[in-house]
Amino acid sequence: MKTFIGFILLLSFQVFAAPYPATSTSAFTAPEKGLYFLHKGFSLKTEGTDWIPVAGSESSLLDTVRFGAKNAKDGSLSIRTDKVAKDASLELYTRKWMRDYPSYGFEVISAKNFSLNGSPALVVDMLSRSKNKQIRQVILKNEDRVAILTCLADKPVFAKSLQSCNQIMKSFSWNTAPQEKADTSIKK
Repeated sequence: MKTFIGFILLLSFQVFAAPYPATSTSAFTAPEKGLYFLHKGFSLKTEGTDWIPVAGSESSLLDTVRFGAKNAKDGSLSIRTDKVAKDASLELYTRKWMRDYPSYGFEVISAKNFSLNGSPALVVDMLSRSKNKQIRQVILKNEDRVAILTCLADKPVFAKSLQSCNQIMKSFSWNTAPQEKADTSIKK
C-alpha cells in the first residue's frame, strides 16, 4: 500500500524542464539578448523595448520572423533574409524593389545609403496613403546574404513605433566567423 501511495505522489509532481537543452527560457532563445537569430547568420536584440516575437510568425517559406509591441496596435517589425549572388551589389539588389514600390501603393519619401555596424545598408521610408500606413525598411547585405528589416505601423502611431524599431534595427549585426590563420611554422 505504501508503494502505491508513493507512486500516486510521484505522478502528481509536475516537471517544468525544457524538452531540449537550450530551449524554452534559455538565453539562446531570449530575443532581448540577440542570440535568437544566430542560426540565421546574424544577431538582433530587442533589449530595452517591449517588443516580442509574434506567435506563429516564423515563416520558412519567406524566411521571415515578425516582432510586435505588447500593445499590438503599436506596429510590427519583420525580419526577412534572402540568398543572393555574392558579387551582387546592394544597389543592384534594391534597385528592383525601389522601382516596384509605387505599383504596390507605396510612395517613397526618402532613401539613403549608410553603414550599420560595419555593413553596407540602405534605409527607405515610405507611405501608403490608401491604407494610412507608414513604413521604414533597412536592407543590409553581407557576402551572399541580404536582410530586410521592415517597420510598419499606422501613420498616427508610427513615430512611437519607430523609436523601438530603430533601437532594434541598430542592434543588427552579421555573424562573422573568426578567420583562423594556419600555423605554418614548425615548432621544435
